[in-house]
Amino acid sequence: MSVSFTSCQGEDVAPQDVPSVVTNTLMSAFPNATDLDWEKKNGSYEADFDIDTVDYEALLDASGKMLQVKHEITEVQLPETVKNTISQNYKDTRIDDAEMVEKGSDKYYQVELESSGPDQKLVFSADGVVQTDISYWD
Repeated sequence: MSVSFTSCQGEDVAPQDVPSVVTNTLMSAFPNATDLDWEKKNGSYEADFDIDTVDYEALLDASGKMLQVKHEITEVQLPETVKNTISQNYKDTRIDDAEMVEKGSDKYYQVELESSGPDQKLVFSADGVVQTDISYWD
C-alpha cells in the first residue's frame, strides 16, 4: 500500500475564505481547537491549531473530508516497537521530534532523528517498521 503525506508549501488563507463545510468538519472533530491558522495546498486545506498545549495539523479536501491529521507526541508516547527499532538500527541518534499521523484508520509515527550528521526524518508503522513508501509530512 502506498500512502502519501503532503509536504509542499501552501499559501495562507483567511478564515473567512475557507469553505464552511471544511471549517465545520474541523470544528466538529476538534471542538477545543485554538490558535487556528489555514493554508491551501494543492486544492486542499491544512489547518494548524492547538489543543491545550499540543500542536495539531489536519488536512481536509474542499468538500470537507478529513484526509489526515497529525499531532506532536513525546518520546515516551511512541510505541515500544518504534523505540526498539530506533535504538537497534539508528545508534548514535537522538529523537528530536515525534508525531502521530492518522490517515483513515491507519496510524503512523513520524520521527526526526538528530545525530552528528544530517537529521533523518522517518515514518514508522505501529509495529516499528520503517515505511519507505510513505513521505514524511512536514
